[in-house]
Amino acid sequence: MNLELIFSIVNTTAFICWIFLFVLYHKRWVFRTLFSFVFTAMALVYLFYILKGLSGGGGGGFDTLANVKLLFTKDEAVLAGWIHYLVFDLFVGMWICHDADIRGINRWILLPCLLLTFMLGPVGLLLYILVRMIYLKKFPQDPYA
Repeated sequence: MNLELIFSIVNTTAFICWIFLFVLYHKRWVFRTLFSFVFTAMALVYLFYILKGLSGGGGGGFDTLANVKLLFTKDEAVLAGWIHYLVFDLFVGMWICHDADIRGINRWILLPCLLLTFMLGPVGLLLYILVRMIYLKKFPQDPYA
């Protein structure tokens, strides 16, 4: 299948999931659907392309930045890396929504956190941790507090 088409499909899927997550984050079926179907499908697509992208003896490894770059010289490996980001950022967004729902944090306060998590992953998580800290009025963070 055309890599550009797969790229478009996974991007569109992730974007739709983010919309559902923001609008309906308090509905259990959204979480069930994401965990049961979306994450499973995206993980399978990831597995297929990471195996395809890292096969063929292109070299590389995880010991230096130059070797990591060598791992991602094939388009299939780059696509797999992008899917990796999409899935993990969405998972973090789900955790943020779930945690905020438990604590009664207004969804409009979450909007910047979710947008940043969608676009810049760790920056959105950092913003949510700051919001959570202000809301709970305590530091350091306890994920179960």
